[in-house]
Amino acid sequence: MSAEPLRNSFRASVLRGEKPPIVVADKNRRHEGEDSLDADLVLRSETRSANHRAKDRHRLSDETARVVHQGRCDTVELINLSSGGAMVRGDLQATLWDIVELELGEGFGIEAAVRWIKEDLFGLEFAHETRVEGDPVERAAMLLDVIRRSFDDQQISFVPDEAFDAVAVPTHGVNDRVERRHPLIWVGQVHYVHDSHAVRLRNVSEGGALIDATADYPAGAEVMLDLGEAGQFFANIAWTCGDQAGLRFKEPFDIGCLAMARPQLMPTNWRAPTFLENDGDESPWNENWSRSSLAEIATDLEGYLKR
Repeated sequence: MSAEPLRNSFRASVLRGEKPPIVVADKNRRHEGEDSLDADLVLRSETRSANHRAKDRHRLSDETARVVHQGRCDTVELINLSSGGAMVRGDLQATLWDIVELELGEGFGIEAAVRWIKEDLFGLEFAHETRVEGDPVERAAMLLDVIRRSFDDQQISFVPDEAFDAVAVPTHGVNDRVERRHPLIWVGQVHYVHDSHAVRLRNVSEGGALIDATADYPAGAEVMLDLGEAGQFFANIAWTCGDQAGLRFKEPFDIGCLAMARPQLMPTNWRAPTFLENDGDESPWNENWSRSSLAEIATDLEGYLKR
């Protein structure tokens, strides 16, 4: 059967309310620690044997990207790319631990920190959490909503609404605190034709999303992003590169729906891919690099929204 009838069958079954079967094999797992979360989250169903995506999923050839750092944008060569980080070659004016943005496709970027530098080679570690882009007020409301819905077991004390009317709530610097890094990671499934694969959201906005993906999706293919209680969304594959793929939503995505699905908390046992190891140095994405606890985030968000 050709690909087109399969795609039509897939879309028709979804529109009829039938969910395609989940097909995620447990063989050929990557080494624990080389995925964004644990080794069980994103699995490959078969070993790559042909010449796909410029020869190899991780060791890339003839692939380029852009790195944005302090207002400067440089084109770099992608040497290695995985769900945890990247190795790039280029003339970057960056130093160890600098925060940069790696742009893999138009409108899609991953925040990263420089882990090591060897001449013109740079090792980048990706930020772990899902970056949610959009209106700051809508984003703040969604984050507060998801903390209230999904993490009531974290001993978080919420301030009653009347308290904001009775006392003066400090607001100095609250905008900076609201923008601090959160530890939330949304995951889901991508359904394509009759197969399904576990994915994680790297970033998401009204128009599209960047995902960690283990499957090879052809450019332009129609897929369905299934975020469980948050909903199901038709999208087209805008591009693929290494372990990442860019999605363009068919309809505008409402970031508020993310509050309906419980995200995962950033794991404490995550390890960078082998090519990013740096003599035991700690990951930059820890509490000393502006990541807040859920309790701190909830307090800041309440103050921000009640102003």
